[in-house]
Amino acid sequence: MLRRHSPESQLTQPLLALFAMFLVIVLAGCGNNDGRETGESSSSEPAYVGAAVCADCHREQADLWNGSHHELAMQPVNEVSVLGAFDDAEFSHQGVTSRFITRDGEYLVKTDGQDGQLAEFPVRYTFGVEPLQQYLLELPGGRIQTLGVSWDSRSEAEGGQRWFHVYGDESIDHNDVLHWTRLGQNWDSMCAYCHSTGLKKTFDEQTQAFDTSWAEINVACEACHGPGSMHVDWANTEESNQNNKGSSNDHGFTVRFDERDGVRWLLDPDSGNSRRDRSRTTQLEIETCAACHSRRSQIGNQPRPGDELLDNFRPALLASPLYHVDGQIRDEVYVYGSFMQSRMHQQGVTCSDCHDPHSLKLRAPGPQVCLQCHSADKFAATEHHLHAAASDGADCIECHMPPTTYMQVDPRHDHSFRIPRPDLSIEFDTPNACTNCHADKSAEWAAGVLRANDKLPDEGHWQEKLAIILSAQAGASGLILELSEDQTVPAIVRASVIVQAQRYADAALMERLAGLAGSADPLIRWAVARLIQAAPAPIVAEPASALLEDSVKAVRIEAANALAPVALELLPAHAQGVLQSVLDEYIEAELVNNERAEAHVNIGNLQRSLRRPEKSEHAYRTALGLNSFFVPAYVNLADLFRAQEREKDGESLLREGVHLLPEQPSLHYALGLSLYRQGRAGEARDELLVAAESPDAEPSMALAYALIIDAQGEADAAIEYLNGSLERFGDDPGLLAALINLYQRTNQRQAAEPLIQRLRNP
Repeated sequence: MLRRHSPESQLTQPLLALFAMFLVIVLAGCGNNDGRETGESSSSEPAYVGAAVCADCHREQADLWNGSHHELAMQPVNEVSVLGAFDDAEFSHQGVTSRFITRDGEYLVKTDGQDGQLAEFPVRYTFGVEPLQQYLLELPGGRIQTLGVSWDSRSEAEGGQRWFHVYGDESIDHNDVLHWTRLGQNWDSMCAYCHSTGLKKTFDEQTQAFDTSWAEINVACEACHGPGSMHVDWANTEESNQNNKGSSNDHGFTVRFDERDGVRWLLDPDSGNSRRDRSRTTQLEIETCAACHSRRSQIGNQPRPGDELLDNFRPALLASPLYHVDGQIRDEVYVYGSFMQSRMHQQGVTCSDCHDPHSLKLRAPGPQVCLQCHSADKFAATEHHLHAAASDGADCIECHMPPTTYMQVDPRHDHSFRIPRPDLSIEFDTPNACTNCHADKSAEWAAGVLRANDKLPDEGHWQEKLAIILSAQAGASGLILELSEDQTVPAIVRASVIVQAQRYADAALMERLAGLAGSADPLIRWAVARLIQAAPAPIVAEPASALLEDSVKAVRIEAANALAPVALELLPAHAQGVLQSVLDEYIEAELVNNERAEAHVNIGNLQRSLRRPEKSEHAYRTALGLNSFFVPAYVNLADLFRAQEREKDGESLLREGVHLLPEQPSLHYALGLSLYRQGRAGEARDELLVAAESPDAEPSMALAYALIIDAQGEADAAIEYLNGSLERFGDDPGLLAALINLYQRTNQRQAAEPLIQRLRNP
């Protein structure tokens, strides 16, 4: 579900820290035209054949799939598919009363449109079935949008069978980025790939219209197995009919999910845990599922099962606000990012060890699915879970996979399978499974119980170190190096902390981390390629030149992005020849999402790095034309104007943004800096205060406000503000350095000493 402040694209330096590069990928509803994409089989390109053809031979799997969440992911509207009460029912939310109507066999919603006026809109598709169902409404330009008012399909006993709004009591009108008529709630852009099969998204930038098609409207067989025409050809050959032995091992598919074939899990009676009788050597199944069950942006036009994940997607790493500082899920990140942290993943568990891939149901009910591999004698015992037998607290899932509720009614489980850590809750304000249930108890109480029963991990677990890094506490810089080089730590954790090194502007640290460019893990190489974009030029050239020819697309294009601002003479001759083709690949990858402002801002940033200001300005203006709510487009274009000594143009642009989005701190921050450069310190101070005091403020905003206070002769007030900011943001190097400078300048050297030590040992 789209959030108002979700980070969506890059900002130019020095404002990079304000926004991350990821597109917002959501499940909260969307839709499309009635087109169905089909194709003829050829010798080189397989075509989609449809689930009905698959079912001719695979009846058992088809029966399991029928009625599953995949089969019902998206459906045409009819009296069977619609679960909600379209009987002139009304629902009021923040001053807007919507009506749900059936007329002449058509389903209609009367609600506020793009202009804020009530109008009737036809419902074209249903979206999902349980625990909620959303409805996809049609707008001009081929746009199918998801309505925020949704049907709670749970039973009445569970509080369901009612209309509700997925954003709860949040006030959202037609001018809001979260309104159902806006691009963020568009099916083609935000939802289609993961709710339909064989999708071809098409957006015309000139007419700003969509013409998207699919092979099947729902998540059918070929969404996971790939187009099936060559498999059908294989199945129809005389050779396959004789003993079912074809001439190829893949049976006409690009990939076979055989990671579990013949695998046995062997129980160790001493530990009560099981291990695979042979190691899992591929990520095929996990990465096929991750294409949809992850928070990610898409960089490939036609992803196919079996592809390397990073050839088609950029997954979100562990960082706020998507994750808590210890790696637990916070925002809607789905499953991949948490599962990749788990010991289950490291031990070779795949998705289908626990979930039937066709029905999507658990392999066994509730905690019994865990006891497939974990001895009941050891783990279903009171000595282990510290609760009465058969109580909620005895359920493995409640303790090791605590749920977070999204969209008001949809609880989703953290798949990191972690031990509850109320001791980390005390220090880092993170949630824990114990006090989720024992709401009347404190984290201190829960930590005491676990400690008394020897249930807490030893000190120094990577979760604690990750929390120190993500909350910028003392010692974070050294821990980045430690975790990134520790191959026993999950790769997604290592990649996440490598990227975090950008915050410290430490050339020696970046150079050491750049040495990981030779890692066998593409996630680590990708993180290094992202890190060196903020590194000094001499550090960039060598690792980026090597990564420029990486076998994985996400790695290559980020290496090209790192090399773009580097003088060509610093590059080896061969790298100079490769760079331009990979830069073209970068732009092509961004234009997979050409309907989104994020893509054009990223292209604008690249063009600016290449010293092409006209192309950069064009890209930023294209972004604003597509989405006038997209903050990085305002900030980056204004910063381009600054570089061109067009400060007044930048101020005017930023004031437009502030008028439209008054709660966005980065707009006030950029405007404050512009005003200060123009010699208007009083006005600048007001804007910088708004930015610094925002709930979404960054350390740089607090620093700027403290510096302008100091510049106006209020050193004591600046010192006080910086001390408060360090409590708020942790040991940010910029804040520390500024406070040290102020103490020294005001002859308070004793107060500066401990800060100097904290700065030297981040």
